[in-house]
Amino acid sequence: MRCLYLWVIIALFLMTTCPSAHADEAVATQSFWAGLSTKAKFQGEVVSNLVGGLASGSVGNALFIGGFSWDSERAGEWHGGKVVINFLAVDTGNPEAYVGDIQGVSNLTTVDSLMRLYRLYYRQRWGQVTERLGLLNANDYFDNAGVACDLLNASFGIVPVLSQNLQGMPTYPFSSLGSMVALGGGDTTLQAGVFGADAVHPWQQPFSQGVLMMLELDHSGALDDGRYTVKMGVLRNRQKESMAARLGPNMIGFYGIGEYRWKADSLHWGAFLQGGGAPKPINLVPWYVGGGLQVAGLFSGDRNDALSLGFSRASLRGLPHAETSYELTGVFGVIPGIHLQPDVQVIVHPGGYLPTALVGIMRLEVNFADLSSG
Repeated sequence: MRCLYLWVIIALFLMTTCPSAHADEAVATQSFWAGLSTKAKFQGEVVSNLVGGLASGSVGNALFIGGFSWDSERAGEWHGGKVVINFLAVDTGNPEAYVGDIQGVSNLTTVDSLMRLYRLYYRQRWGQVTERLGLLNANDYFDNAGVACDLLNASFGIVPVLSQNLQGMPTYPFSSLGSMVALGGGDTTLQAGVFGADAVHPWQQPFSQGVLMMLELDHSGALDDGRYTVKMGVLRNRQKESMAARLGPNMIGFYGIGEYRWKADSLHWGAFLQGGGAPKPINLVPWYVGGGLQVAGLFSGDRNDALSLGFSRASLRGLPHAETSYELTGVFGVIPGIHLQPDVQVIVHPGGYLPTALVGIMRLEVNFADLSSG
């Protein structure tokens, strides 16, 4: 996909030519350019279904995300303002054509290869109130477990109760026009958002394609020698009956996430448990549960080097079995800005009826900002 590699070349150029904003820059020297920063990341992988599923075979996925942000305070202007613009390009190989699973063995996979505007929004903070307005990915702020960030199975990034039941939901690789507000800070935050229900075509009749409403309460605190985080959320998708088959039905769902992080000797540990439900009979995935464990610093002092283990189980309405996945993955730094990630997954009953699949993935990630600074 030529556009993908063109974006990679552009990212390298921008990282070396655009100025970086520094929080400690003196106000007297601040200017418009002091508030401008660039960010770009490339991920490429080979996904192989070794046995089971629909068929044995290998495909490749590649992703580039890059763009700009401008911070009003760093630029010496007003407090709390920020503009974010991101573009995305994906070349997908569709490993589900071999595995046959519902949850998605790779969080890079999309239905089709594409290039599009991914984020375009304005954020404003007033004390303990934060507002965002524009083209947003709801999953950036709702239903995400930090401890699970290294796991590649897509169900660990967003629970299938949301992603599989709502085909038009604003989550990777799609965003939709919306607004959200977060109240609080520190240990407790309450946030609510309203988004267009057709993130695939966010600019096409945005006020007549249904609406997705989300509400989440987050709370963190100290417990023994570590810290815990609890997230509880509910959502409602309001949709016309004529569009339900394409964008998802008129539904109500809920989810919950619990995380705990602690340090033992030189190792940083994390554990998480998440789940959700949408029991209405029209929903393909009525129930989901997942969890896992992460340890960082096992091979080096770099906390970015980590091992993660996870499991996920999605109930599939009308099919003989639930789909259950087990994943073991590791992230290892090569040089600053470049990481390799080998990954192994066992998918039991892919799609609810297929034979157990064994999947191997090798991913390369390049963070251009870290690469240029190194």
